[in-house]
Amino acid sequence: MQTFLLKLGVFLLRKVNFRQWAILEDKKYSCIQAVEDSDPNFSQLLVDYLSTALYFNVDFSKIGWKDTIESFYKIHAVTSNIRKIPLTSRRSEGKDKKDAWDYSGRLWYFYSDAIATAYGWSIKEIAKLKVDDALAYIQEIFTNQYLDREFVWSTTEIAYSYNDKTKKSKYTPLPKPYWMTSEPSEVGKRKPPPIPKSLLPVGNVISVLDQRNETKKT
Repeated sequence: MQTFLLKLGVFLLRKVNFRQWAILEDKKYSCIQAVEDSDPNFSQLLVDYLSTALYFNVDFSKIGWKDTIESFYKIHAVTSNIRKIPLTSRRSEGKDKKDAWDYSGRLWYFYSDAIATAYGWSIKEIAKLKVDDALAYIQEIFTNQYLDREFVWSTTEIAYSYNDKTKKSKYTPLPKPYWMTSEPSEVGKRKPPPIPKSLLPVGNVISVLDQRNETKKT
């Protein structure tokens, strides 16, 4: 019966508003961190995530582990944002570390404060925003903040390093946050090192592919 209720609850799920999304994202992050840290409280954190998403109570002690995990992925698929926004679709290459002043549930307050400060909207208005719209607004806010800091940075002496050899100053750009840089896959690509001339074969070289083509012709 409880398994049926769980599957029914997942089936009835619809897209959530921005505040509900932020709450679920915080709990999802806690689950992921628990797995990475081998936290024995992972099962409880997972149940907390599922219980928050569902419209009615379910007794997870009577539900198999397979159904529980499958429900996690299905709920995430329904409640996550659709639009591919760099702010949320890219991840920092460094290990994510929470600030000393961080706390559980902070994501909603952090994002809603950014929107309220920038646009003067009420918390109720922000909470009802569509997730994709809210995240797009937030990325624009953070982008403008970075561009303002970049301009101030460019007017300070610390942004220019003097080279004694060339007798010239060189501008050092303000580092961009991870979501404003190229995709990690593009950053990680490296050109193959050149082959030393001493290791190259002497004379006319015929590749295996050339030999196969000649064989087909004959």
